[in-house]
Amino acid sequence: MKYLKILAISILLHNCSANKNVTTDLEKIGLNGKVKNLRLEQLTNKKENEDSFSFDNEFYFNQNGMISKQKQYSTGDLIHIYTYEYDEKNLLISKKHYNSSREFVSKSIYENEFNEKGKLTKQSEYKALENSIIDSVNIKFNLFPDQITELLYNKDGGLSQYNIYDRILPNLKNVTVFNNGEIIKNSTINTYNGELFSETIYKCVKYDTTKNCIQYKLRESDSTESYIKSKIEYYK
Repeated sequence: MKYLKILAISILLHNCSANKNVTTDLEKIGLNGKVKNLRLEQLTNKKENEDSFSFDNEFYFNQNGMISKQKQYSTGDLIHIYTYEYDEKNLLISKKHYNSSREFVSKSIYENEFNEKGKLTKQSEYKALENSIIDSVNIKFNLFPDQITELLYNKDGGLSQYNIYDRILPNLKNVTVFNNGEIIKNSTINTYNGELFSETIYKCVKYDTTKNCIQYKLRESDSTESYIKSKIEYYK
């Protein structure tokens, strides 16, 4: 589901003052340092050295390395705004969705699960029922999760993979694989028979001075290639 979608759904540095067992959004994206803002631009003509872009996603991070706000664009026009709320342990507890006019659309709450080492291993999103969205006091949520994210770790405790299941597409699983903190592959797999539905291989072709990737080359299952550029702003 491509790099942009990885970051959009959930999409994902340890903060000493926060819960050290929480995998931050910067880690999920494979970013280092105190990132303040991330803009992703995909080349419309799919050529590496051209400057024509379609601005797709913009992310704002808090000091703990978690996404505080996300803006989504389509052909340059703002279409969605999401804001995120965390508890004192840096755990995601809710998300609010606004339209391009900044009007409230919906709200989600989250349930977090941990392994015996106290590492976050599962995060379930429950969306508000349509008939209760406008009631900010007595909001009712779905009984079953609309989306589930599973986090897997290597022997050193670093994030090695995370899987996303969506209730709308129950037979498909989105799998993101990491190597030394960098995204290397994203696949969509049919959970019914294990068949590979689609796959995108990532190769970083340019880094900044903080060793964050600022340009990826993507290769799809059908051998189609494209490029994504990242514009990163850091806290001073």
